Amino acid sequence: MSSLNSGSPYHPSYWLAALGAGGLSVSFFMYLMWLLPHPDSPMPTWEHLQGALGGEVAMPASVRAITLVATVAVILLAALHFVLLWWNIRAHRSAAGQRDLATLRAAPGEVQLMAVPLTLAMTVNVGFVLGALFVPGLWSVVEYLFPFALLAFAAISWSALRIYGRYLSRFLVDGGYRDSEHNHLSPLLAVFTFAMLSVGFAAPAAMSHIKVVSALAATASILFFVLAVIVAVIVLVGGAAAMMTHGLQPRATPSIWMLVPIVTLLGIEWVRLRHGLIHHFASPQDGGELFYMLTALFMLQLGVMLIGYRVMQLNGYLRLHLAGEGRDPVSFGLICPGVALFVMGMFWWHLAWVETGLVSKYGAGYWAGIGLLAIVQLVSLYALLRLSWKLFVGHETCIAGVDA
Repeated sequence: MSSLNSGSPYHPSYWLAALGAGGLSVSFFMYLMWLLPHPDSPMPTWEHLQGALGGEVAMPASVRAITLVATVAVILLAALHFVLLWWNIRAHRSAAGQRDLATLRAAPGEVQLMAVPLTLAMTVNVGFVLGALFVPGLWSVVEYLFPFALLAFAAISWSALRIYGRYLSRFLVDGGYRDSEHNHLSPLLAVFTFAMLSVGFAAPAAMSHIKVVSALAATASILFFVLAVIVAVIVLVGGAAAMMTHGLQPRATPSIWMLVPIVTLLGIEWVRLRHGLIHHFASPQDGGELFYMLTALFMLQLGVMLIGYRVMQLNGYLRLHLAGEGRDPVSFGLICPGVALFVMGMFWWHLAWVETGLVSKYGAGYWAGIGLLAIVQLVSLYALLRLSWKLFVGHETCIAGVDA
């Protein structure tokens, strides 16, 4: 795999390639999550996967085939995630990378450094999926692992707060904010990171049977949920005003879709915390509430995707960077919105339609919905492979000290 030369400065947006690969790995896990029976645990494990692939569990042949394909995809994309993660760590720590980052820290683009804790949080999620699926008996000791997961997310949270605190305090103390430099939504990357941390903490909150662990995890999850919402409002109001005044900054065009993964993460966080409330505090369960909330969130995402697509048609961003030969690491920001739309779509389809009895599982209507969502997922996979080939493989680059 290539690296960067002095003519191609290092940029934190390269981390979004690893993030996209990890997100796609988790997205293929969604097939296992919703298609495989797992009545004794909140997510499928090694035992459920072996029962499905070994024919011990009765299911349609189509479901068994999808299970096999999805399992292979989870493994391959997780491997790609770790390869890209290792590349980014080396590039980030190299002498050339540090020089480029020092320049970035003095500019409005410093917020792009939030891509680092964002990707590391995704790595924890990928590791959790791999452990559940491929380590026999792991779920029997999962309660012992939840505290370590909380510590991992806490360490990443500390890093994220330090990065964003430095970025925000620089403007609050020294000033220098100009809306002509913020005519985009790239600062939503901080919101994306806080939302990822929120949903990460929400996993033990929903799955732990120990009330104190669940409550502590829920508290941390709600903290980052609140931070995400507050920062999102500030960025959206300021960014929208700047874009209306100065027009969207062409290079930052993918940021117009960044609200989509944020909505997915906060939506899943809400579902997880709701599950924890039902389990630990005997809160009533309301299927109608799920339907309305998830439908509203998914429709919001569709609206954002359609507006963003129209903007990209008008300014030619997709033609240049996805279909053409444009080379910019910021274009990796195109991947996660599609992945997030697919993941949210799977939650919406199953919780709002299938589990409420509106659609029969494994019927023609069910597969039609899955097929439409799969198109979005495959387009996102194509985008990852296409952009990775152009920016990592198909162009000779070198960062001093990385490939030595």
